[in-house]
Amino acid sequence: MTGFDLFVRRNNWLYGLDPRVKLAFVVTAALLTFLWSAPRAAIGVALAVALLCLLLLRLARIPWPRIGGFLRGLLPLLLVVVTLTTLFAGGPGPVWLRLGPVRVTASAAVQGLLLASRLLALSLAFYFWISTTDQGAMVRGFVALRMPHTWGLTLALALRYLPILGGLFEQVSEAQQARGLDLAKRSLSERLAAYRPILVAVVIGALRHGERLGWALEARSLGAAGVRRTTYRPLRLRPADICALGLLLAVILVAVFLRMS
Repeated sequence: MTGFDLFVRRNNWLYGLDPRVKLAFVVTAALLTFLWSAPRAAIGVALAVALLCLLLLRLARIPWPRIGGFLRGLLPLLLVVVTLTTLFAGGPGPVWLRLGPVRVTASAAVQGLLLASRLLALSLAFYFWISTTDQGAMVRGFVALRMPHTWGLTLALALRYLPILGGLFEQVSEAQQARGLDLAKRSLSERLAAYRPILVAVVIGALRHGERLGWALEARSLGAAGVRRTTYRPLRLRPADICALGLLLAVILVAVFLRMS
C-alpha cells in the first residue's frame, strides 16, 4: 500500500503468534509502564519497555526507515508533552526559571520526562502490535475475546482507516504538486489556503472509499439477522503462544514482586 500503511507483511515467527498474545503483550507493557510511581524507577522501566519494543520490531524485520518514520512522527508530541508539563506542572524543588506566574522546577521537568517516556513505551508497544497483525487476525482476535463481530470489525477498520486517509492525502498532494503547486515558497496563510482543495479531495475520496466498503460489507451479509459469522482459519493457541503467555505472566509476577518488596 502506501507508506502510511502500518502493517508490514513478513514471513516471521512473530507474525505467526496469536493476535491475542500480541495484545496481551501490549497490556503487559502498559502494566509495567504504570506499575512504578517513583519517577526515576518509572522512567527507567518505561525506557526499558521502549527498548524491548524496538528489539521486537527488529526481530520482526520491520525496516529501520519505517521505525524511524514512526518515531519522527511521534517526536513532536513527546516534545510538546515535556514542554507543557515542565512549564505548567509546577511542584516542589528548586526553581530553575521564573517567567511571571510560570515556575520551571526540577520536579516538573522530571514529571515531563516521565510522561514522555510512558507515552513512548505505549506507542511503540501499540506500533509493534498493529505492524505485525493484519486486519483479519485482529477481528478474529477480538471475536475470540468475546467481543461482538461488528465491534471487532469496527475497531479493526478504524485502526486501518487512518493509514488509508494518510495515503489519500499523499496522493492528492503529489497530484497537486505535479500540476505546479509549490508550498515551499509560500507564507503560512498561503499554505493553509492551498491545503483547502487538497482536504476537499481527501474528504471526497474518503467518502467514496466508505461507500465502497459499505457495499462490500453488505454483499457479505454483515449484520444480517440470524447469521452466525464463521472464519476460514479459526484461532487456536499453539505451544509457542502458550509459552509466550507464560513468559508474559512470569514478567508480570516478577514485576509485582519487585514493586511490593
